[in-house]
Amino acid sequence: MDGNSLSGFNDYTLLRLLAEVGSDMSRFPTAKHFVSWCQLAPACNQSGKMNRRIKIKSGSKAGQIFRGVAQGLLNSKHIAIGAFMRRIRAKKDSKIAVKAGARKLAEAFYNLLTKGAAYVEQGVKHYEKQLQDKEKAFLYRLAQKHHLQLVTSTV
Repeated sequence: MDGNSLSGFNDYTLLRLLAEVGSDMSRFPTAKHFVSWCQLAPACNQSGKMNRRIKIKSGSKAGQIFRGVAQGLLNSKHIAIGAFMRRIRAKKDSKIAVKAGARKLAEAFYNLLTKGAAYVEQGVKHYEKQLQDKEKAFLYRLAQKHHLQLVTSTV
């Protein structure tokens, strides 16, 4: 396993993670199970219209390591996960954004160990283009629903 295959991870961080988690990931059927074990899964604290406030727990050691790496990537200018976390931080809170970035890193780590699928960093420009394409597709579906036609312009 190469230390540069995951963004923000160095050899020491990978060694700490492997010491916490181990190399046998067969006890986790899916990446979501692993993320939940790391206590990085999003929490639902709402029932009806009542929104409860709870403290974010420090979580497991593996979750803390993923959060630390995500915190380091928060202000990176060239890494897509950093742009993702900044977008969430603008809407919600910094802690929520770091937890969401750590969740993405944990899923990439799980896929790296189980499938050997290396995480390929596409960069911020590719991430922003993906967001723009999603917004365009949403607008086209909305226009089609209301029997309207969108006209593209080059401004």
